[in-house]
Amino acid sequence: MVRFRGFVLGLVCICGIAFRTYASNSCTQTKFGKCFSIHARFAVYTGDGMEVLWPVGTHRLLWPASGTEQLEKLLGDRPSDFYIFGDFVVRPLEKDVPGKMRHVCIQQMRNLRRVKRNGSD
Repeated sequence: MVRFRGFVLGLVCICGIAFRTYASNSCTQTKFGKCFSIHARFAVYTGDGMEVLWPVGTHRLLWPASGTEQLEKLLGDRPSDFYIFGDFVVRPLEKDVPGKMRHVCIQQMRNLRRVKRNGSD
């Protein structure tokens, strides 16, 4: 019984390491394209709680399906009072269609800066 338990524990550790390696390298190529880097503004809108990435200097909006946990912590208890600007690496989760918000997964983020929203936004 002790050997079996040790075997199962070892197997779980190996699977965990393999999964972590896969997750860290998963930002390569999907059927919707390669990961890409953007300088963007992250915002949460109060009406529906929608989280949006806006690549600065464009008219496009990205809808992050995952990877926003750290951003939510930075926004604190009042997410509608702040934006977060930063550099993001995102993986596309669907085809890019002009005029439509594209689903992405945030793979990396750095140079994050929380900025107070003004009343006109």
